[in-house]
Amino acid sequence: MKIPLLPDIDLARIAPLTKDQKVRALEAFRISHPPYRYVPVRKSLPEILNVRTGFLTPVERAPFSRIARAIAAESRSSEELTANLMVAQALYDYADCGRLEGRSIELFPLSVGTGTKLVFWHSFLVISEGEPIVPFFDPRRTTTRLTAQARKFVFSTMHERIRASDPDFATVKLAVFQLTAPEKGPRVPIMHTDQGLALFSFAELEAMVAETYEIWSDVYLRRVMTPPQRRASGGFL
Repeated sequence: MKIPLLPDIDLARIAPLTKDQKVRALEAFRISHPPYRYVPVRKSLPEILNVRTGFLTPVERAPFSRIARAIAAESRSSEELTANLMVAQALYDYADCGRLEGRSIELFPLSVGTGTKLVFWHSFLVISEGEPIVPFFDPRRTTTRLTAQARKFVFSTMHERIRASDPDFATVKLAVFQLTAPEKGPRVPIMHTDQGLALFSFAELEAMVAETYEIWSDVYLRRVMTPPQRRASGGFL
């Protein structure tokens, strides 16, 4: 039986935990359909962040109205559209205020263990005041978003794949962008970097991922093999 892969952000949240914590987290984890996705805004990131290919002459900044139409075309519900537009607007304004511009680059996944591929980056980097930054965007607004320890896992993965493997990127800055989650009002981007962090080694990353999937395989198989409980006629278990 094929064991479903954990979503990248959930893997990053769970992998750094202790074994007992992993067991509890994975027993509580359900791969389900969330109320909405952030696929529409992810697809529009190049335009939101003014990314250009290679050394082409910069083109005129895409108006937000055009980006909003593209997001609307990708959205499956009004709730999904609203959530994605809030993230898109926040990042669009942030790019303008920070005078960010992007450059497309090709980055491959980091393979760990027996074939697990980790990707915590996009196909571009952004330039801020002449400084290149490889970003990863976590738009989640609930307790399922990246924790500080999960961000360390992400940064460690980014470092191993980008800086440690390519001397051209040896000094590039790594950043995880998250957004505030107020009940009302606009969301605001917050940039986290790996500055001052003691990152995990590649061997530690491999061990964390291997243990996580070992536990997840056991949890998932037990879940599949256990027949669902039937409700009594009165509606109670």
